[in-house]
Amino acid sequence: MIRVTTWWQREGPFWRRRWVNPRELPEWALSRVGPTLRLPDFDDGVVSAEELDEQLAEWDAGTFRLGGGLFVLDWLGDEETAAAHREHGWIG
Repeated sequence: MIRVTTWWQREGPFWRRRWVNPRELPEWALSRVGPTLRLPDFDDGVVSAEELDEQLAEWDAGTFRLGGGLFVLDWLGDEETAAAHREHGWIG
């Protein structure tokens, strides 16, 4: 599952902390739903700004990389997405 999250940079000393430079970056979570030895039961991460263009191109091509492997990516429809969020508890 993929969602877009706003990330901020923290600046200043702890008594005068401020949050600056908001950036929207994709955050992903992978839940294994079938038997395979190539994927963990669960993994997640954030796509960095430096990797974003390459990652979006891979997603557009229907693939993604994880742990050195290249996998096929299937996009879910609205109802399937809602069901997956309910089942796995990763609502965004």
